[in-house]
Amino acid sequence: MSDVTLSRLFRHMAWANNRLFLQLSTLPEEVLSFSAWNPEWSVGKIANHIVIAQGRLISRLEKVGSPEEIEFPLTSKGMEDLAKQAEFNDQKIQSFLEMPEEMLTFVRYGETVSYLSTSVIAQFVHHATEHRAQIADILAVNKMDVINLDALDFWTFERSEHLILLEISTNGN
Repeated sequence: MSDVTLSRLFRHMAWANNRLFLQLSTLPEEVLSFSAWNPEWSVGKIANHIVIAQGRLISRLEKVGSPEEIEFPLTSKGMEDLAKQAEFNDQKIQSFLEMPEEMLTFVRYGETVSYLSTSVIAQFVHHATEHRAQIADILAVNKMDVINLDALDFWTFERSEHLILLEISTNGN
């Protein structure tokens, strides 16, 4: 399944998630409890859900049971720790980008289902993108228009990668 595009999509997702979680850690903690259409799905709950789902998706690729689902506290430190867990998950998922395509069978919402491994991997990226947008929307609805999704887009990611490469080449590292 080796693919340069797939690798870039994952690097972008990891970068965007990290920036979002770290930005959430700088906001007043009460903001993490904001919700919009469904009071059960707050900003902090959705941020946790992104990372918890990563663990589930990794377990499906590893063909093991789902890991224990631990939510990080809705605090600045909790969001920093969430970013660290997401980074750990992102490193783990990289190893699966090289695996051959196969049909995986697992339990989803109490039902045994089968999906291609590429579908599980695609869901990893799609799921995070969808929920980053929900978090930005919830904050905006609550008069906290602080998450600029254009600052998390692929174009901004590529510019940041270029700056890092330029800095490395300039410093000789």
